[in-house]
Amino acid sequence: MIAPNYEPFRSGTASVHSGGATVPPLKGFFMAIYSKTGMAAVKRQRKARAAKAKKTLAKLAESSPVIQELINKKASQIAWAMQKKSPKKKVEFLPPPIYFFGMGKDFYKTREWRDVRYKALVKFGKKCQACGETSGYIHVDHILPRSKHPKLELDIENLQVLCEACNIGKSNTDTTDWRYK
Repeated sequence: MIAPNYEPFRSGTASVHSGGATVPPLKGFFMAIYSKTGMAAVKRQRKARAAKAKKTLAKLAESSPVIQELINKKASQIAWAMQKKSPKKKVEFLPPPIYFFGMGKDFYKTREWRDVRYKALVKFGKKCQACGETSGYIHVDHILPRSKHPKLELDIENLQVLCEACNIGKSNTDTTDWRYK
């Protein structure tokens, strides 16, 4: 429903009627947002203000050697900072490490572990087999820990799905099999 005293904005020249009062237009605001010519006008205004500020600084610098020294110092700092900027580094994605028996924490980045982990998630589902939790982080746990039984680290029959709290609480000391309980 449009109010009966409503007039649309036209490049900052219209006004809006509210009750009986007239609100003056916001000059240039809507024109700047909604048109290319408005944006060009805003850019011209910014350039004009910058040129005026530059002239004012030049007059101040002529009047006082202390101000001249401050301006030169700031200009040299800006130039130094611009030279210091280095180009953005490209992000390099490294391939997963190659699996070998008895490797450390990099084991969890290998293609072999990811394949077995995925198979365990498909087989057992995304539900903690100890407490039934379905939200939060889900871990694929080694029933017999890798640190004590490294030969079983890629055996799907040695894996179970646990939530983060149950897996961290279990640590490598408990060998309870929660899969079929």
